[in-house]
Amino acid sequence: MEFSQEIFLNHLAQTSPYPFLIAIEKAEGVYLYSPDGKKYIDMISGIGVSNLGHRHPKVVQAIKDQLDKHLHVMVYGEYIQATSNLLAKKLAGCLPQQLNCTYFVNSGTEANEGALKLAKRLAKNHITEVRMAQ
Repeated sequence: MEFSQEIFLNHLAQTSPYPFLIAIEKAEGVYLYSPDGKKYIDMISGIGVSNLGHRHPKVVQAIKDQLDKHLHVMVYGEYIQATSNLLAKKLAGCLPQQLNCTYFVNSGTEANEGALKLAKRLAKNHITEVRMAQ
């Protein structure tokens, strides 16, 4: 029941007409394991989120350390958090001086939306400056 193909096919949306239908019980390093212990190389890597492999000890420890502090606090420039401050400072140190501000988001959709809003703001400011110069 836990790894039922019937439940999978009838109650989860598939992303293709021919899903792999491989039951996965656990993952370690670059491998996925079926309930009967069969080993598969994970060539998809969790669609990129497991690019260091599954359960890498340093990643697991970093997650545990973070969980001991808090699971999630809003990131949209509302609360001062040590981890986001440290990352923002590190990014600013790697980039040209004028690129000194980071906007953290939760997804690619939010990143694209933020980029469009920034482009709109910059375009509006540029048009205003051109009109004022005329």
